[in-house]
Amino acid sequence: MNSLHWYLLITAFTLNQASATIIYLENCTYSLNLYKQYLNLLWSSNDSRTLHIQAVYSLSSNASLIPGHIYTNLFPSAALVPFFVQCKYPEYFSSKSYLSFTQCASTITNFLTRKNHESTRTNLYLKTILFMPNVSLLYIGEYNILLSNCSFKLNSKTYRLKPSDIFKFHIEYENSINNNNNNTTITTTCSKCNKRTSICYEKRCICRPGTTPFKLYKNNDYCIDTTSNCSYDSQRCLPSKSIPLFNKRSNQYFLILILLISLLFMLFLFLLWCLLRNARKHTFTDEKDLSSNPPIFTIHRHERTPSTISTTDSVKLNDYNCIDQHILANEYVSTIYEDYPKIISNKNNAEVVLILV
Repeated sequence: MNSLHWYLLITAFTLNQASATIIYLENCTYSLNLYKQYLNLLWSSNDSRTLHIQAVYSLSSNASLIPGHIYTNLFPSAALVPFFVQCKYPEYFSSKSYLSFTQCASTITNFLTRKNHESTRTNLYLKTILFMPNVSLLYIGEYNILLSNCSFKLNSKTYRLKPSDIFKFHIEYENSINNNNNNTTITTTCSKCNKRTSICYEKRCICRPGTTPFKLYKNNDYCIDTTSNCSYDSQRCLPSKSIPLFNKRSNQYFLILILLISLLFMLFLFLLWCLLRNARKHTFTDEKDLSSNPPIFTIHRHERTPSTISTTDSVKLNDYNCIDQHILANEYVSTIYEDYPKIISNKNNAEVVLILV
């Protein structure tokens, strides 16, 4: 009996302690300054507990975390929406720009089906985005979401929103612009234009000056900030100095490549011309040498013998028959002529010839 009594006392004490450690927060609102700085905030209620946010398609890789961006690597695609809430009680929370809630009761209303869902307990993910640590994040689609009874623990104490404090998100996705392409979604109104980077012209979204179309999702064009200081959207921006940098370098490399190819082609033509010119020059010189250079030995008509017939291609075989046999038989007749070489003797019917050079 005594043990049961002590057990009940301990249980009651534990419950009282657990209930005593829950601290309800007061005067809690959205941290509008953060939403205005990092997200496309379209509208907020007077009590700063209802927000209309436009989610945009991300320019960066899916691995990075940028608030308000749509990540298409998820199925279905989901927008990364931070839960920036600040409260004035307790006092040491008043200086904080946001609180790290880890759980909430959530109710979702889809824009397309308009079906209300029962409230469910939702875990919020604490991650670091940009320079901010422990940010409460929601991965949600294009719908309304209501959050209530949000809580977090700190120093063994549980801090919770008052049951009457309900925070509402109205999330919409941006539309692509119309650039008269069949592959681009044509918008008949400007209600879903990206309010930061596009403007409405004749009921169609067009990129404002300082931005440029860029294909981000399903081959559709979306406006991105290209100003030097990212004045329109610092989270979806490619400064004008960095965007054409690659293109300029690529163009320069391409131009240099063309010049090098042109120079090599011209050099090839020049070398080919030199080779043809030298070949023609050598051919002409050889022909000239053959026609103009005299033979080393000059054999006069009266000096021709059967032994010299084969070395003189201009003498026909029948010329030998016309040679004066008297001249060939006279071994002294060569003395009549002063030219050299001279045949001074022949023997054995001119088989052996003595020549004076």
